[in-house]
Amino acid sequence: MITIQIKRISAFLIVFLVIVRISPAQPNSELKELKTFVRKGESNLFDSSLRQITYMPADNLHYLYPLYQLFGSENEFREKLSGSVYYDILSQVVARAGDYAGALEYEQMADTTEVSEVDRRQIFKSIQGLKNIKHSDARRYIGFIAPHYQVIMLNQAYGKPEHCAFAISLLDELYKKGFRYLAMEMLNPGPDQELGKLTYKTGLAATEPVTGEMVRIALDIGFKLVAYDDPAAARHTARERDSIDAANIYQVLKEDSTAKIFVYASYGHIAEKSTSDEFVPMGMAFKKISGIDPLTIDQTDMCEQSNFSYGKVFYETYLQKYSISTPSIALTDDEPVSVTGSVLYDLTVIHPKTIYRDFRPTWLNLENRKQPVYIKSADKRTFLVQAYYQYESFNSRPGQVVPADQTYLQTSKGNYLLYLRRGKYIVIFRDMQYKTLYTQHVEVN
Repeated sequence: MITIQIKRISAFLIVFLVIVRISPAQPNSELKELKTFVRKGESNLFDSSLRQITYMPADNLHYLYPLYQLFGSENEFREKLSGSVYYDILSQVVARAGDYAGALEYEQMADTTEVSEVDRRQIFKSIQGLKNIKHSDARRYIGFIAPHYQVIMLNQAYGKPEHCAFAISLLDELYKKGFRYLAMEMLNPGPDQELGKLTYKTGLAATEPVTGEMVRIALDIGFKLVAYDDPAAARHTARERDSIDAANIYQVLKEDSTAKIFVYASYGHIAEKSTSDEFVPMGMAFKKISGIDPLTIDQTDMCEQSNFSYGKVFYETYLQKYSISTPSIALTDDEPVSVTGSVLYDLTVIHPKTIYRDFRPTWLNLENRKQPVYIKSADKRTFLVQAYYQYESFNSRPGQVVPADQTYLQTSKGNYLLYLRRGKYIVIFRDMQYKTLYTQHVEVN
């Protein structure tokens, strides 16, 4: 079993409490159709006695199973989790299934904060007061300053694989600059870990398709993976967990003093300062025990459906004033600026609004590593289309490998858009019960 990770909102010192006022979003037609199907109860889709969300029923990866649980036992999970957390978890689950727009919609539904007009006007005034702002391509800027650091920490929000896509864009340049270790919070720290190739044992959080691609690409480039997360986190306090995580990263440097490490974590764990006397984040703890000042980079604040309540209005207001088309760093006089006022991180990545092609985000091309491929189904019962690397499929039994991409979003022409690298694939067409209807071999040139 695995309990879906609930986002830990990154907090920082700022005087405003705001949120964008938007009309409630609605899930797309495919999700509505699946929800209706699950609630009819005509098939024994899931074990309703389970009190945890799981991706691996019967020890096999199943990307619709948590949706069965959340839709079929909605009242029970809403009572257990509260409405906002319920929708937040739905957002993460839907993102894993390849539906980014749906994930953002559910994240919007999770936010119930009320905001005054006074707060909104103050945010507008703050953004309008920014002067001499220039924008640098975030990937190039980080690559340019990377040689000055031994450790670089980048965060992400669960449910936002866009953040992982940006992390992937850094890998080639960081490797050229001497970084050889990739420490990822989402890797399996247990004795059964598999860090030499991607399987479900690499880490259940790494079975999200974009995260899985990050693992594959990093290994192909030559990075050594480091699973640094506290294996006993469930029994430890948040402070204990972050301190153990920091010590595990520092252990790499104890064994290899010249090592350069790229750390990929979640939310506020990489913060270099604390907002509470009771909590010391991993970034701050690492700095204390190692004496090394890491470059800390946040990308959870200035993005769509920002992961702190202040961020939504900052983000929307900022993009009304400044137009950006790529992940960017705001600069004044060539120095980075925190447009939100955060003092927790060295840099803030500002993400542009997502551009979609047939309901799929175009950032799924991973800086042209992948190309759009349209797949046509020959069976009207098809609901989910998954593309698996042929070389991984031949060496593993079904349910143990991670899709290169997947979607249940059908285009207006009745086909499905996947983003795939060059290579050979086995495409599986599944119905709403996750049963395989048929498979198809596809080669992408």
